[in-house]
Amino acid sequence: MKTIRTISVFIFLILLSVSVQAQKEVFKGDTIWYKTNKMLVVVVSSDFASQGPGTQAIKEKIARLQKILDQMAIAEPAEDEQVVIEFRSYSDDPYVENFKDLSLRKEKKDSKQLIVFGDGTIFDKDDGQYCLSLIFNDIQLQIFVNQLSDLAYFSSDSFNKETARGTAALCDKLGKVYRKTPVQAWVDLRQEEPEVFIQRPRNKPLDMLLLKGGIGAGWAKNTFVTSIDLNFGLGFARRGILRNIFSMEWNMMYDFSNSTNNQLFDVNHFVSLGWEHNFSNPGEKDKWYGFSFGYLAKRNNDFFEENTYRFSMNKRINDTFTVKPELYFNDFFKNVYPGIRLSVAF
Repeated sequence: MKTIRTISVFIFLILLSVSVQAQKEVFKGDTIWYKTNKMLVVVVSSDFASQGPGTQAIKEKIARLQKILDQMAIAEPAEDEQVVIEFRSYSDDPYVENFKDLSLRKEKKDSKQLIVFGDGTIFDKDDGQYCLSLIFNDIQLQIFVNQLSDLAYFSSDSFNKETARGTAALCDKLGKVYRKTPVQAWVDLRQEEPEVFIQRPRNKPLDMLLLKGGIGAGWAKNTFVTSIDLNFGLGFARRGILRNIFSMEWNMMYDFSNSTNNQLFDVNHFVSLGWEHNFSNPGEKDKWYGFSFGYLAKRNNDFFEENTYRFSMNKRINDTFTVKPELYFNDFFKNVYPGIRLSVAF
């Protein structure tokens, strides 16, 4: 009977995992367009004020990449085409950035990509025959130029001074206030004085109440266990990205041990307090890690000792599945034993 129940639970989890649909990526972070007479630069970062295009780290990366491009033969695009050069690097080591990190493709420019501000101002978002797209650990950068030789201007002192003035003008226009929503702005540097256009964010602050249920399955004391879970939490966002969640969870745990013989509905109840943090950078998928500490609030069989506590580490695979390595102990760290659970949220 217990074998049948165990197999049934596994089949249910597999069917549930098949039915989960992948979510579309959500655009996150500050997005600033810097328009000069020679290029258009788009910067996506967690903080535009400290991660502008004129930072020394970015200039060094562009200079190294330009040396690589100078050794390559890139066909000139037609008038209705754009060459997209994409470079991805998740390491700060300059010696691992090589040709393998580059991808080149031609795209037809059969439509206009425009940004429209609330006052009716319109700007072209993909101006240029060449688009250099760079994706690093903590920042995304796009540079649009008509000639690859124009990239040299990016590393010049003139460009550094222009973008620094533009960033300062944007900061002045926003004022010194705590921002919970990301900044979207166009900084026009083609005149003596920077002209700043700020887009009102479409998304409101994401602080929220979270209420979700789910089921779990795992292993504790060399025994297969399952659970029904109810979670209540408070989520706090910063600049359009949900960053921290503080929660309370109630777990009704059923074990497949001899302690449940002839006691099918006798389950043990755990109450836990937890914290999770999203470590992702702008443009990346969410990276949630956390921990919780729980107590055996209601004991209905002999599987767990009295005064049992549970410490869990949480790693979200996606919005549905969470892996939880655990430690159980009773009283003051007596009878310590490990466990692991897979939690499935609805």
